[in-house]
Amino acid sequence: MITNETEYSPEGKSFHGSIPLVMGTRLEMLVVGHPRDEVVQVWDWLCVEASRLSAALNRFDPESELSKANASASGGRLSPRLKMLTDIAASYKERTGGLFDVTKGGAGLDFGGFAKGYVLKELKDVLLQAGIGCAFVDFGGSSIMALGHHPFGDSWKVGVRNPFGSGVLWEVELKDQSMSTSGNTPGYTGHIVNPMTGERVTGRKVVTVVGEDPLDAEILSTASMLAGEDAFGDLEAAFPGMRINRIIL
Repeated sequence: MITNETEYSPEGKSFHGSIPLVMGTRLEMLVVGHPRDEVVQVWDWLCVEASRLSAALNRFDPESELSKANASASGGRLSPRLKMLTDIAASYKERTGGLFDVTKGGAGLDFGGFAKGYVLKELKDVLLQAGIGCAFVDFGGSSIMALGHHPFGDSWKVGVRNPFGSGVLWEVELKDQSMSTSGNTPGYTGHIVNPMTGERVTGRKVVTVVGEDPLDAEILSTASMLAGEDAFGDLEAAFPGMRINRIIL
């Protein structure tokens, strides 16, 4: 089990849980207005699921299922779970016109830009099934899922900072929505690669996508980083209801 920390305030029925390191980043969940026992059940599920998926999809670990599949000349025999994830990812490849592709053009599977959104999508269903309608989940600052609203407001407000300067690029108000931000920073650039051309995105570009589905938002933020003006309209049409903010700094 991965390391995690929790705290609960009985007065406000406020639960806060954090996983310092999973999928290479931090995962935090805040739930308000529910008994501790109800929320802990969801939190325990999240810790197990995030840990399990992180271990399976870690391409830097030679012992992970993903690495073993990539190392096999035939692609290896995928477990039912990994086969399901691959099939889901394939459907997004079609929807994005090839801009999102976990096969990276045939160079092995890589679920970067997918896994965090998938975990949040699963978590959203688990929270709703548990009757929890007021929650805020932050996965590494770039992937966020919000249910209901802040206890002292009518939404959850999130600011997207300018990675190349000071200030906030835009403030997003979330209510029963998710958001995903993709982009380059001065110290981390070129990590988004066009699977069709092999070219890396190196410009000072930031994209934030807001919508109901956490996985849609995750996929679309990556695809929007790659899309030229000619393909951008097709992306919007393929993901109706999603709001895309993008800027070149």
